[in-house]
Amino acid sequence: DVDVVDGTPLLDIKPYVPEFDVREATSIGWLKKRVDRLRKTRDDGRFSE
Repeated sequence: DVDVVDGTPLLDIKPYVPEFDVREATSIGWLKKRVDRLRKTRDDGRFSE
């Protein structure tokens, strides 16, 4: 389920997190093993000024 226009740059991709979004028929793949650490995890500083 992606909402983009063909040929435009894709600026940001985030994983689906069931706690923050409600969708039918979903799979969180690799995040399933790490979802318990989600609230404690922060970025490494590369994207902040």
